[in-house]
Amino acid sequence: MKYRKARNADLVEIQGLLKGFKLPANDLLEHIENFYVAENTSGIVGVGGYEEYGDIGLVRSFAVHSSYQGERVAENIFDLVKESALRKNIRELYLLTTSAEEYFHCLGFCAIQREEAPLKIKKSKQFNELCPTSAVIMSLILGKDCGSHNKGQQRTIKSVI
Repeated sequence: MKYRKARNADLVEIQGLLKGFKLPANDLLEHIENFYVAENTSGIVGVGGYEEYGDIGLVRSFAVHSSYQGERVAENIFDLVKESALRKNIRELYLLTTSAEEYFHCLGFCAIQREEAPLKIKKSKQFNELCPTSAVIMSLILGKDCGSHNKGQQRTIKSVI
């Protein structure tokens, strides 16, 4: 398995993977520079990325082909996303999910109330148009876990898949 930054040429293949999971894909080109893919000889089998809003990132569009789930593909992509975000001085990540709350909790994210989301996130297309209002909003302060979300302690990621 090879992991790399997504390229414009990957767009159609990534959109196909995301649509298979009923995830928004139409606005992907706007944020492609912050996306990573996992690929093998048959093509792209995993994707994930984020949108930049100053010092805040909005994680989105994580999908792994069913044949490769359970092989840490999403975790490896998430590690690349975190490294990229930190290099860009992003210190907080947010996401909206209707189906992966438990998974992202295991990666260190904590569920928050909709009204707690920063204004930058509330103004995003994901928040306003693409994700239903029933979506759970989660946050991660990079370098901290849920238990220390506001206490300044370090966290370590534990593998769940």
